[in-house]
Amino acid sequence: MRNNRAVTLTSITIYIVALSIVVAIVARISIYFYRNISNVSSNTTASAEYTKFNSYFTDEINIEENEVAECSTDGSGMPYIIFFKSQNQYSFKNNAIYRNKAKIVSNVDSCDFKYDTNTKIITVNLTILGKNYNTQYTVVK
Repeated sequence: MRNNRAVTLTSITIYIVALSIVVAIVARISIYFYRNISNVSSNTTASAEYTKFNSYFTDEINIEENEVAECSTDGSGMPYIIFFKSQNQYSFKNNAIYRNKAKIVSNVDSCDFKYDTNTKIITVNLTILGKNYNTQYTVVK
C-alpha cells in the first residue's frame, strides 16, 4: 500500500471557504469601526474645545480682585467680556473665541456672556459643534 500525503481538492475547498468567512467577518467589523470613528471624533472635538476655553477662563476668574470691567453685546451682536485687573478681553467672532487677539477656541456656533453685578456670577453659554455648554463662574474677591 502506498501512503498518500497529498492535499486533496476537498481540503483546499474547506480552507478557502474558512478563509473567506474569516475575511468577511474582519471586513464587517472594520466597516462598523470606521463608520463610528467620525461620531466619536466630533464629540471629542467639542469637548476638547470646551475644555480649552474652561481652562483659560477659570485661570482668569481665579485671579484675586479681577473684577469684570465690562460685559456686553455690542451693536453687531458679538459678545465680549473684559476683566479689570488683567485687562484681558474674551470675545466671540468668526465662530471662535478670542482672548485679546489670540484664538483660543474654534468651531463655536454661539456664545453668550452674562454678568450679575450683585452676586458676582458670570454665566457663559456656549454651543460648540452643536453641543451646548452652560457654566457659571463666581469671581474671586
